[in-house]
Amino acid sequence: MSEAPKRIVLAAGGTGGHVFPAQALAHELVAQNYDVIVFTDDRGESFSGAGITIVRVPASSLSGTTMDKLKGCISILAGYGVALRHLIKIKPKAVVGFGGYASFPTMLAAATLRCPTIVHQADAFFGRTNRFLSRWITKIATSFPHVENVPRSLQKKVVFTGLPIRSGIKPKVYKVSKKNDPFNLLVTGGSQGARVFSEIIPQAVQSLPPELQERLTIIQQCRPEFLEKTKQKFARTKAHVQLTPFIKNMGEAYKNANFIISRSGASSVTEASVVGRPALFIPYPFAMDDHQFYNAKQAADVKGGWVMRERDFTSSKLAKLLEELMTEPERLNEAAENIQSIAIHDAALRLAHVVKLIAA
Repeated sequence: MSEAPKRIVLAAGGTGGHVFPAQALAHELVAQNYDVIVFTDDRGESFSGAGITIVRVPASSLSGTTMDKLKGCISILAGYGVALRHLIKIKPKAVVGFGGYASFPTMLAAATLRCPTIVHQADAFFGRTNRFLSRWITKIATSFPHVENVPRSLQKKVVFTGLPIRSGIKPKVYKVSKKNDPFNLLVTGGSQGARVFSEIIPQAVQSLPPELQERLTIIQQCRPEFLEKTKQKFARTKAHVQLTPFIKNMGEAYKNANFIISRSGASSVTEASVVGRPALFIPYPFAMDDHQFYNAKQAADVKGGWVMRERDFTSSKLAKLLEELMTEPERLNEAAENIQSIAIHDAALRLAHVVKLIAA
């Protein structure tokens, strides 16, 4: 009798924060001879590779107007039906969800069928979708050793695996930028950039002493609609600036950075820790449950980075911090070492191990 196919279903939406961890786990599972089926929404085109099959599952957010919420409910119900039908046919050994509304119909269907299930909690605050599903879930895998808002009754389900990250993000020896050396600043704002960075950072650079401006080499992610105005602002400085809507080679950008200014999605914090680069994190103020603040706090608590609320993120405060760090490089060197203490380099392997345990 032939052995039943070892099929694992991953449920993830199309945004980078969900796609990168799911892709990393998918490739690890394929390497371990599993068949991987990814249940995703219309944004999931980036999933690809041998041994990976894509299933489209309708899903929608429940935010917005009353009509938007009604449409969202209808979409989720439709997605639940699609997911249920495919899961019955596939008979997976386990189902892994990566959070967000796009994974919700699939995880609900998996719970209905009593499949072994894992939700991966990317952020350091237990999200509403995962919290709702958790009563039926087998295991809760976390990116960080401590996650806020996890009920005591669920602690026995929690296993710390770290956050799988995209390929190409590797540890790099930190090079201290000494006095008169170029100082490489990397600015990222999530998948779409951040408007506030295009406003504040050029102003801060303008107020730096000319000799510090000349040392600055800046790679900054910038939304397309702000490119020209931001370019004009930087033109008033002596800094060497490259603006781009999308940074294609993040591994190389991290490698060359002396300092990062970034939003604090779970992937951004994790990647900075894995590469070993100190950062100033500006949490997105409208993130659900303020989860980006809790992510950033993971780095700040080990003195591996700084956290500044967007309301406090002013050009004068940023200029002061940049001047201090550019003239006291030992502080950055220490922070670069500290942030590595929260890095998990084999998160995909750890998460795959949990999948294997519940799929046995």
